[in-house]
Amino acid sequence: MTFSRPLVTLGLIAAITLPALILPSLAVAQTEPLVLPDRSEVEPGQPYIAEIFRDWQIRCIRADVLETPDRCEMFQLLEEENGNPVAEFRIAAALFQGEDDDTVANATILTPLDTLLSPGLQLRIDDNQPATVPYAFCREIGCFVQLSLSAEDISLFEGGADAQVVLFALLRDELGQMGGAPVPTTASLRGFTAAFAALELRMADIRAFIAEQDALDGDAPEGDGAEGEGAEGEDDAVEGDTEATE
Repeated sequence: MTFSRPLVTLGLIAAITLPALILPSLAVAQTEPLVLPDRSEVEPGQPYIAEIFRDWQIRCIRADVLETPDRCEMFQLLEEENGNPVAEFRIAAALFQGEDDDTVANATILTPLDTLLSPGLQLRIDDNQPATVPYAFCREIGCFVQLSLSAEDISLFEGGADAQVVLFALLRDELGQMGGAPVPTTASLRGFTAAFAALELRMADIRAFIAEQDALDGDAPEGDGAEGEGAEGEDDAVEGDTEATE
């Protein structure tokens, strides 16, 4: 299994006693209602769940301007074997695709701060060859893995049943030596195809909106510059009349 971003080989660390590894920001995520809110009920700038496709949600941010399309992404909460939330899996469709870039989507996996970063994060779809992705950065809310996904990568997700995700909990032994214990979790791919298709439709609306705005900007008159030049010419004429009078 390969992705657009270069990957490295992972050496699994032997399992040891594992403390609770929980992503604090997700503690209330499991209590969300099944009844989806109407967009008109959401305040501008606030997140909301727009659609659900089996195990994937489409989450959006309400745009500040009424006519502006909302930015959305696919979302799934990942839990460890005891039911604790340990990661967020997010996928966003690419806004534009360059001639030399085959990226059609970008995936982000967020893990807790108490994650051992050096082994990276392991990702495997069904029985395919596992891939390992390095962490990009950490913030107050957790540590981030980022993936650039090609159309081929998306096809792998669409054709799979589950994606196994393994992160490592940061641990110290009695001697103070730092190590990690693998924390396996699973991202269900049920509903992935329909969710990504819906996400692409929403992104198409954003692309069309941007194109429309660019067209309107291109048709805008350039009156300010002409007025400035005319005013400058009038000043020169007045100055010339004054000199002639003198």
